[in-house]
Amino acid sequence: MAPPVPVYSVGDIQSQYKAQLANPEKYQCQLKSITQHECTFRPSTIRANDPSTPPEIICLPFKRIFQRCLIPVTTKDEAGRKTRSEKWINIEITNEKTNHDLVEPDSTYSKDVMDFLDAEREFKKFMEIESEGHV
Repeated sequence: MAPPVPVYSVGDIQSQYKAQLANPEKYQCQLKSITQHECTFRPSTIRANDPSTPPEIICLPFKRIFQRCLIPVTTKDEAGRKTRSEKWINIEITNEKTNHDLVEPDSTYSKDVMDFLDAEREFKKFMEIESEGHV
């Protein structure tokens, strides 16, 4: 599971974390990545009209990249005294180039992407039929 991070636009991230992105050494920033999977399936009732056939599950890997940085924070206690400390934050820096290998026509995953998209269309059709009560 991905580390908990708020979702910001690229502009928001560049503005809010300008110092950390410009000077990662100062904030002890480290690059971290995780691979997640987006999955779908081909419903057996559409694929083979055979309820005994299990659905085919298709998953695509995608990478998310984070910069983990130690930032200074100031908090107030109950008496109103300020306390300075540091905390680690995760700044997501995934961009449109991070997963380019999924969308290139000659990529290792091109067949998987096409299968995934085809299964998504089948799943959509399945859901439309089911919502009409025909399954």
